[in-house]
Amino acid sequence: MGLAKEARDLERENKYDDAFELAEEARKLEKNGKYDEAIELILNYLDQNPQYKTIDYYHFANPIEEILFNVYIEDIDSVKTLNLEECLELIYFTLARAYGKKGDKEKEEKYLKIANKINPVSAIILLRLCKYCQSINENEKIKELAPDIMKYSYNSKILIESYLTLAFSYLDDKQEKELYNHLMQFYLTVETGTDFWDSIKEDIKYLEEHEIQVGFNPEMFSILKYLIALHTKQGREDTAKYFKDILYLMEEFTKSLNELRYDS
Repeated sequence: MGLAKEARDLERENKYDDAFELAEEARKLEKNGKYDEAIELILNYLDQNPQYKTIDYYHFANPIEEILFNVYIEDIDSVKTLNLEECLELIYFTLARAYGKKGDKEKEEKYLKIANKINPVSAIILLRLCKYCQSINENEKIKELAPDIMKYSYNSKILIESYLTLAFSYLDDKQEKELYNHLMQFYLTVETGTDFWDSIKEDIKYLEEHEIQVGFNPEMFSILKYLIALHTKQGREDTAKYFKDILYLMEEFTKSLNELRYDS
């Protein structure tokens, strides 16, 4: 058994030089309920790359998030960043998720916070943090984090889910019952594309009056257009197309939302 484990570890060491591949393999193990194997896979990788254990830097595998950090948090040139292609925050995010599904809340929180420290503008990491807070009834923390998810989202699924997450944080707050109702109605309308209560205009008005972002952050469209132009100019057609695809989906979502908002 010892030799077999050593051979397996050596195979993994040689196999995973890409964090996306590592995270995908861990996700497959996790999906099949093999949480311990997923955790072991990532911990072995970190043991083999001890430089990734000292979290005194930021890292952004996606240029969108690097610009978001620069716009909303701090001048990117004034902070320490790790220059590598690996999506390092994804490794810690995947590790946290595996611990969470295993039921180890303490380690789930630990690794989520590391992932968030590495990349504080990742909407998916913030959403997972909110889900963790939801599981331990930290509703005030959700109210603090959810607006950032909306601000940093460039994926409609994550954006839509942030409204549901925020709504649940008000579920037991009798003084905010109206806000809860509008959030839930808005979430269900944009999730299904159907205005069941004929209330979308009222919902949007109420949310905007309470300074809750409706739809994508307008700044995100500008960031994507800038990246498309930059990568096209540099002859990087594959990455330019990647940003074009994101922008297209955002515009389609916005178009659908406006149809509900103005035509209902």
